[in-house]
Amino acid sequence: MTAAARIVEIQERGQRYFPRADLVDAQGRSLILPETRQLSAIEVRDVADGASLMALGLIGYLPLTADITLNIVPKFPIQNLWAMLEIGGENYRNILPTIRRYQTSANPAPIQMLARSFCHYLRQAIAAGFERSYYAKQQTGYYKPRVEFGRTINQFISRGNPVDTVSNVFEFGLDSAVNRVIKSACVRFASLLPAGEAWNDERRLIRYALETLQRVETREPTALDFDTEAMVSRRLRPQYSGMLRIYHLLLTGGGISFTFEPGGKELPSFLFNLDDIFERFVRQAFASGLRAHGISVLDGNKHQGRLFEDSRIYPTKSDVIFRRTKHEIIGIGEVKYKPKLKEADRYQIISHVTSAKSPVGILFTPANIGESQRLERIGRMATGAQFYHYRVNIQGDIQAAVDQMILDIVRILPPAANE
Repeated sequence: MTAAARIVEIQERGQRYFPRADLVDAQGRSLILPETRQLSAIEVRDVADGASLMALGLIGYLPLTADITLNIVPKFPIQNLWAMLEIGGENYRNILPTIRRYQTSANPAPIQMLARSFCHYLRQAIAAGFERSYYAKQQTGYYKPRVEFGRTINQFISRGNPVDTVSNVFEFGLDSAVNRVIKSACVRFASLLPAGEAWNDERRLIRYALETLQRVETREPTALDFDTEAMVSRRLRPQYSGMLRIYHLLLTGGGISFTFEPGGKELPSFLFNLDDIFERFVRQAFASGLRAHGISVLDGNKHQGRLFEDSRIYPTKSDVIFRRTKHEIIGIGEVKYKPKLKEADRYQIISHVTSAKSPVGILFTPANIGESQRLERIGRMATGAQFYHYRVNIQGDIQAAVDQMILDIVRILPPAANE
């Protein structure tokens, strides 16, 4: 009998000691899964009689070896993670093929996360085939067992038609009570999927399901519909149970938090890259907040510059570009999800600001625990460009932090020519 996987909780950027036998077999070969190594999610360093493991900029439910699974949790409140995901427009592409249990909480999970989870189970249901069963159906016309004499008299005999009858027949097919709820869920999630190529697979999946269930009527669920024991065969029970549970979360607004909890809600596990989340969060917060000030915000990964004027060999990919007009860059931002800046980070912002001829360069990092949100001036280059370091507080009220960040940055960006 296979032993249950050991769950080891660790904070992102935190360290954990493992005995050597946990990570290396008797022949000296590493037990760490190759897929986990490829993610660059952990850093392992040899220490006396074992290894020190550090979780890097990822959070989620990460299998480490065949017997050990890391539960990497964020250092900031879970509701702030959901808010950052929503503001940053996370598309939830990084889904792992494992199921974990989330603790229930008062904070509703992002709808897109539920949509990805629903499609995870829907894909399995389509592959295995939807539940088919016998169900009662009323039919009018020529005699078929079993005749409903009361309805037959009222509808036909009393009106002078001695031929037609109303019969209860049993048919074998898809139009069962549980499939009506599943179709209703597909219709609801189809309307919630965001536009863009990132969600094309989910759109195709739901479209195929709706085509398969086209002869099935939609029906909103009742409390009894979420009990699959009596409605679904044992073979399909995990898929239907997962779809119904997630649909229930969507309808009720039930929340899930990120802490591993054996008695919580089962969902497919997501692995979040905090570097990407924090970068998108900062950029999208500015894109929305600076519009009223006549400042547009661009993603340098899509609007690349050139490090050298006479060469295209080395493109620049600034995280945030502040611009008033098409050719007037007024600021460059680099976003780093790390507790401490390195010399390479300062050289990066200097080179990007110089190549873009920008008057301002800003490094954004999250404020460490115990630090306040603040703007610090780093210095001025010989070109006249000013450099700053901004610490964003993601521990408290996330919307207040965004509003304060926008006010602080507007003050240091050059004003419009007519102001």
